[in-house]
Amino acid sequence: MIRPSIYGPEYEVVPQAIFWRPLSYFATSLREDEDGLDVFKAAFFTIDNDIRFDIRAYRGHPDYTVTVYLSFEIEEFKDIMRILEFIIKKMAVPRTAIAWQRGWEFQFGLLPRRDEDRLREDEARIIALKIAAQCPNHTATTEHIKQQTPRYIPLSSRDLLPSTTRKGESRWQQIVGNVVSHRKRSSGLFRRGYAIRTEDGLSVTDLGLTYLDNMGFAV
Repeated sequence: MIRPSIYGPEYEVVPQAIFWRPLSYFATSLREDEDGLDVFKAAFFTIDNDIRFDIRAYRGHPDYTVTVYLSFEIEEFKDIMRILEFIIKKMAVPRTAIAWQRGWEFQFGLLPRRDEDRLREDEARIIALKIAAQCPNHTATTEHIKQQTPRYIPLSSRDLLPSTTRKGESRWQQIVGNVVSHRKRSSGLFRRGYAIRTEDGLSVTDLGLTYLDNMGFAV
């Protein structure tokens, strides 16, 4: 279980992964700090109150990217990979959003984004939950969710292509709309009990809030 922490690391940290997602994707409470390199914003977390890690966005790094840091005391490659896998799985980070992780080659100044990294409905569901959970009564209209979605994912050129079924919308907007309109899909928010359908959007249930809380996204 991942929990947000109010305490920053009191030890040296080492970068272990870079994701093509902004800080808002991971946390609602951020802190600004600086080290010997640059100014950064960060969110701090613990895993089962045992392992601590932080996610940072440096001022000089590419927009919509964050870096995962672990204590330098975690040196064994298998331990690093085990923790990274847990973070990726529990925080629902798409594999296509991983720009780099420990063990991969890295070229300084070059951070390509995969062509297949785009908004898909399974990720759009989680983003919709995060957006609605922060609204009054944990309820948001479909239009509000569409307006806020670009804050949570860097839209790719494929996302921006015109929808083939909804005139005047882009493909990413169609996908967000599908999250709300696909009520009976077994993997959807409503069938899983994470949200209930409202007249013009959705409302996050207690079960949905618990789901977000378990991934460290506390509201």
